[in-house]
Amino acid sequence: MNKTWAIVVLFASLSAVAQSGTSSPYSIAGIGELKYGGFNQHKGTGTTSIAQRSKNSFSALNPASYANLGFTILDVGAGLSLGKLTTENSDPSFTRAGNFNYFAMAFPIAAKKKMGVSFGTNQFSDVGYTIRNNRVDTPSYYNQYGGSGGLSRVYVGYGIEVIKNLNIGFNANYIFGNVASANTTIYPSSVTRFSFIDETYFAYGGASLDFGAQYTVQQSIQKDNKDAVRLDHTIAASYQGATQLIGDGYRFSQTVVGTRFALGEEVPIDTILFEDNKRDTTTKPIGFTLGYTLKYGDVWTLSIEAEQNLWSGVTDSRSGNTFFDNTRLAAGFSIVPLPKYGDKGNFLKKVEYRLGARYENLYYNFAGNQISEVGISFGLGLPIVKSVRTEDEKVAIVSRINLSAEYVKRGSTANQLIQEDYFNIGIGLNLNDKWFTKRKYR
Repeated sequence: MNKTWAIVVLFASLSAVAQSGTSSPYSIAGIGELKYGGFNQHKGTGTTSIAQRSKNSFSALNPASYANLGFTILDVGAGLSLGKLTTENSDPSFTRAGNFNYFAMAFPIAAKKKMGVSFGTNQFSDVGYTIRNNRVDTPSYYNQYGGSGGLSRVYVGYGIEVIKNLNIGFNANYIFGNVASANTTIYPSSVTRFSFIDETYFAYGGASLDFGAQYTVQQSIQKDNKDAVRLDHTIAASYQGATQLIGDGYRFSQTVVGTRFALGEEVPIDTILFEDNKRDTTTKPIGFTLGYTLKYGDVWTLSIEAEQNLWSGVTDSRSGNTFFDNTRLAAGFSIVPLPKYGDKGNFLKKVEYRLGARYENLYYNFAGNQISEVGISFGLGLPIVKSVRTEDEKVAIVSRINLSAEYVKRGSTANQLIQEDYFNIGIGLNLNDKWFTKRKYR
């Protein structure tokens, strides 16, 4: 219990670092910066997850994985991001952002076929930017663009093993949230020129369905006349359905005292425009993911993954710009040197060590330029072992504290763009337990 409360306090601390989970100027585009929907342990393996099979963990990005569950699982996570923003002709600026990232539960269902259900919530997109352009004129002024908000996803899903080693599943999703933006023109040293603020706010909501499948081929390897070790080859695919996001909101413009605004005070003069009950519609397009995992017993796994989301068919309703397809390539490796959790001692050999890398072409379109990013990650899964007696035997149930660190480079300073360098820290808690166990004796 003391360990669990320590993790909860860490989650709270990370979430309190900033009001938004991003401070990227690129989040001005579309519905903002898209957030990875997997768990912290998956970030440690380069964001690979959909082809991984485990009784102690699952992937909310592939509902077919719910059929592999051996225990009731609670998974929560938070993150902290430290960044540097660089342009070609100015000094770098530094940012800090953090947020609670996800909460999910899953549990197996006792039936003739292996099956499981899951529900949870996670960040889907994040908006958090402030862009300022100074103009030398008489009198001088500056334009400032700011945005905040983002979208979240709640889901409920089901997975089943339809035939031996073939799982399928689905998630029903609801995506909701709000995006606020403010464009300002401020004369900080003039009382004769009107400064003004133009604010827009929309609350969005929309539903979708996702589908997934996993198929595993198993083979046994005899090594040094010892017990055979099982080698699993798992291929997986997932389909993310389109979501029409319908927004309700308003637009509000007013003049303000520029000399006071420059000092951090918003002193209104007059209302220019107020439009209530405004409507906006945008689309989250369909996507496809393919994955493969090679697993050697409980010792190591090697995963690769490719994803494409068809954003090129979507137009930004605010700017009129089209987007690019969002593509991702990822690879990850994890190893547990000595997965004998029932034995005492050798804690470091029971830790799961993770390494991963990814390359992603983002959906942003800035003056015809597509923005790309590359990430290199490392992770640790610190075991928490609990012994539970089932109907037949005493088993060791393994939970983990999942730590991850990732370096991300996004964009470049070419073509008057911005290069972002981030160091992302993640912490997650994966708790396993045995629920709904029938007692033999009372």
